[in-house]
Amino acid sequence: MKNAILLLALAVFAAGCATQDVQEQKKAAVEQRDLLETQRKSDEEAKRAQIAREQEELNRQLEEQKQRQAQMQDTAEVKPLAPPGGSEKPLGDLRSQLKDPGSPLFKRSVYYDYDRYDVKEDYRGLIEGHAKFMLDNKEVRMRVEGNCDERGSTEYNLALGQRRADGVKRALMVLGVPANRIEAVSYGEEKPKAAGQDDDSYSENRRSDIVYPGFE
Repeated sequence: MKNAILLLALAVFAAGCATQDVQEQKKAAVEQRDLLETQRKSDEEAKRAQIAREQEELNRQLEEQKQRQAQMQDTAEVKPLAPPGGSEKPLGDLRSQLKDPGSPLFKRSVYYDYDRYDVKEDYRGLIEGHAKFMLDNKEVRMRVEGNCDERGSTEYNLALGQRRADGVKRALMVLGVPANRIEAVSYGEEKPKAAGQDDDSYSENRRSDIVYPGFE
């Protein structure tokens, strides 16, 4: 009889331990889920903060460009675009300028660091040259195409490419080009310039291209 009671007590104790283990496992799972959710929210907030900082820096750069442009207009007459050598080409002869390495319009790509969309100071001259052409040829329209390398999801790359194209468009608008003459689109990773999967190829594909529809 005592043995039976002892066995029954042991069984009850074992069942209680098993129940406690299950409860602890459930509690640990909930804690792990809450931790992952907290980390996800923290990552999203950090990403939004980074984008806000980059946008603020871009706005600062655009404002500086606008001030420099105003100073140039106040202090000196803007000279027409011309290739080296002194022989000016008609601004309306767009096709030849796009193919001429000596033309301010020959370079039409803005490149970016990984996961960035801010327009570097290195491309200020390129953007000013195209803005000048657009202001002198009011019948011409432009398309800015944002591109990414293949890393990242399709949705993320489309959004990043759009931010890159929009950044170039805003830089042109600061210089006086009307928004309705510039189309900003994103191709994400769909139009790579280089086919490789190395750093050099990736850097070629992180870009915005300036396109003149009907003249390329």
